[in-house]
Amino acid sequence: MTTHIEEGEVVTRGDEVVRALLAAIAALDDLVAVGHDSHIALNALEEIAHELGSMEPEERRRFIERLDRVAAQEPDRAAWIGGIPDALGLDR
Repeated sequence: MTTHIEEGEVVTRGDEVVRALLAAIAALDDLVAVGHDSHIALNALEEIAHELGSMEPEERRRFIERLDRVAAQEPDRAAWIGGIPDALGLDR
């Protein structure tokens, strides 16, 4: 369901949650990469992967579809976003 249009792009209900999750994952990835609080960041990423991994197959499919939709709207980060399911161990 479309909720609003911003600067010519369609934003669908639920995409905001996906974008928020991506922001958290990106921040945690950065912390792991620079070594600052990397143990805490890695634990948080593992918890995210665990929670997402417990989704039912249909929920997982819809989540990945939302990731793909957000990736299409953000070409600069599309490859990174597209790699999130594999990085978190989610089956496509």
